[in-house]
Amino acid sequence: MAKHLNNKHLIIAVLAAFALYFCALILAPQPIDWRLSFSKKDKIPFGNSILFDELKQLVSQDSISTMHSPIYSFLQQNDLQNSGWIFINDFFYPDELDTDKMLGAVEQGSHVFLAATSFSEDLYKTLRFKLNEDFTLTSAQNDSTILNLSNPLLRSNRGYIYKRAFNKVYFQSFDTLNTTVLGIGDKGVANFIKIKYGTGSFFINLNPLAFTNYNLLIGQNYEYAFKCLSYLPNTSVIWDEHYKQQSPVSGSAFRYILSQKALRNAWYMLLLGIIIYMVFAAKRRQRAIPIVQAPQNTSLSFVETIGRLYFSRKNHLDIALKRYTYFLAFLRRKYYIDTDNLHADSYKEISEKLNVPGYMVKQLFNMAQRFKKVKSITQEELEQFSKKIDFFYELK
Repeated sequence: MAKHLNNKHLIIAVLAAFALYFCALILAPQPIDWRLSFSKKDKIPFGNSILFDELKQLVSQDSISTMHSPIYSFLQQNDLQNSGWIFINDFFYPDELDTDKMLGAVEQGSHVFLAATSFSEDLYKTLRFKLNEDFTLTSAQNDSTILNLSNPLLRSNRGYIYKRAFNKVYFQSFDTLNTTVLGIGDKGVANFIKIKYGTGSFFINLNPLAFTNYNLLIGQNYEYAFKCLSYLPNTSVIWDEHYKQQSPVSGSAFRYILSQKALRNAWYMLLLGIIIYMVFAAKRRQRAIPIVQAPQNTSLSFVETIGRLYFSRKNHLDIALKRYTYFLAFLRRKYYIDTDNLHADSYKEISEKLNVPGYMVKQLFNMAQRFKKVKSITQEELEQFSKKIDFFYELK
C-alpha cells in the first residue's frame, strides 16, 4: 500500500514538473526574429508590413495588386500595362523566362523598382551594370551607414543614418548613356540608379534593409524609403511576394507550428495530454491475435493488370508480336516443332500434328511475318490475329 502511494506521488510530481515547464515555455518572452523576410505580412524587424500599409495610404488600395506567382504566370493571368512593380528582397534571381517577360513589360512602358544587393546574370548583362562590395566603406558613425539622394529637392542635409550596418554594395560601372544616379552612400558611391529601357525604366536600389520595419521607425528614415518610391509614376502598383527571401528550413511544418504562438501552445498541450495518457491509460493489455489471411492466387489479377496496361497504351503491334512469341513457345513445348527456321515443310508439320487445314496455318504465319515489317496495326487486325491464335490453343 505504501509503495502504491509512493508511486502515485512520484507520478504527480513528474506531471507537475512537466506542467510547470510547458507554462514557462508558453509565458516566456519570445526572442526577436531577425530573419530577412521583406514580406508585407511580417511585423518582424526586417519585414515590410509598415511600408506596405503606408503604401496603401499613398496609393489607392484598389490600384495595388500582390503577386504570389512568377512574373510570367502573373502576366498571363493579369492584363496590367504601364504598371509600377516593386521588388524588395536581399537578392533577385528570376529565371530566364520571367526576366524576358519583365523586360518586355518595361520596354512597353512599365516601371520596375528593384531593391536588392544581388541580381541574376541576365539582368547584369541586359541592363549593363556591375556591382562591387567594399568592406572599407564605413561612415563616421561606427558600424552604421549614411544614405542620401542626389536630387537637391529630395536630398537631406545630414543624410539618413542607419544604425544597423548594411552590406557595403555599390555600382562599380553602368551604362552612362541610359543611366541616372539617384542616390549615394558612404564616400559618395552610387547605390541608387535609374536605367531607361524602351519606354519604361528600372529603378535599382542596393539597400533593401532601408525599406524594412526596423529602419523605417528610426528618426526620419521613412522619408528616404518613400522618396525612393516616389520615382515610380502614379499608376497601378504590383507588389511582389513571390521572390522573397526563403530560408532552407523555413518551409518545414514543425518550424511553422513553433513560429505561431497559438499553434505552439496547442502543440505543448498535445504533448502534455500524450504524457498523461501514457501514465494513466496505457495499461498492459493482452496483445490482439493477428488475423492471418489465407494465401491468394494473384496470377489472374497480375495477368489482368498487365493486360489493362497494354490496352491503355494502345500498342496493338507489341501485343500481337508478344502473342506470336508465346504461340511459338507453345508449339515447341507441346508438339516439339522446331520454330527457329519456319518454312513450307514446317507449316505442313504443324497442320498434320494439330490436324488443321494447311491454309489456316499459312494465314496465321503470313500475318505474323507481315506484322514484323510494319510499325503499327489496327485494333481490328489485332483481334483477327488473336482469334486465329486462340483457335490453335483450343484444339484438343
